[in-house]
Amino acid sequence: MTICIETERLILRPFSEKDVEDHIAMMQDENTASFLTPDGKPRAYGEEWRAAAMLIGHWSIRGFGFFSVVEKETGDWVGRVGPWHPGGWPGLECGWSIVSGRWGKGYAPEAAIASVKWTFDQFPDLARIISVIDPDNKNSQAVARKIGEEKTDEIFDFWGHKLEVWAANRDAWLTAYGS
Repeated sequence: MTICIETERLILRPFSEKDVEDHIAMMQDENTASFLTPDGKPRAYGEEWRAAAMLIGHWSIRGFGFFSVVEKETGDWVGRVGPWHPGGWPGLECGWSIVSGRWGKGYAPEAAIASVKWTFDQFPDLARIISVIDPDNKNSQAVARKIGEEKTDEIFDFWGHKLEVWAANRDAWLTAYGS
């Protein structure tokens, strides 16, 4: 894929095979896994390898997916952010996960805003974008607010976890964040 999105500090490009080991390392971190795995714990290497293959496959099936987020200054892989809509999902989501050592730098909202803009550009009929967030994940809730999403009354049951649906309507988002 030749998609490349640049922000002030970051480069977003489609998740690919060269990102697998970095992704596995991120997901084996206890802080990161706490809200992204079914039991809140890091999974075995092989399970995370298969999860990374799923992220790559999402691009083939849907034509979009998580972007790898790379620091411009260092070239380091710092996470994944982007559109995500696996089967059974409650809508087209912008999801994010940043390597815990890079938390607090504003990378998630910076990358998410660029990703949401790209997604709305690609899908002109998309009325809203969502994020599915654990009710205890205050950091992700803060990111959602920073990117113009609001908590809805919708709940998504994911493997027995009741997750909140946050959303941004297209017109309001484009007015606030530019077209």
